[in-house]
Amino acid sequence: MKKFIGIFLISASILAVLLSEYDSYYGSWLFYALGMMMVALGYIYKGEENSTSCFWCGLFIMLITFVGANVSGKISIETIEILRQTLENLEE
Repeated sequence: MKKFIGIFLISASILAVLLSEYDSYYGSWLFYALGMMMVALGYIYKGEENSTSCFWCGLFIMLITFVGANVSGKISIETIEILRQTLENLEE
């Protein structure tokens, strides 16, 4: 069972990297889901070998994807606002 989990996590991370190259939106969601799975598995198997590193790596992945999504959203909102103001200035 643990070999299956290891193979699953490795294949999910490879798929997330490949998907990030082609579609960053779904790639970031897959990275976030991968982080959640790693946190859950690290908690379920706590006290066993590599469970602590799996837990902390999962938290790190979740933190990076969450912050990245919020920062890119904030940049998009500010860019839209700047373009809207520029368009209003051109119309006057």
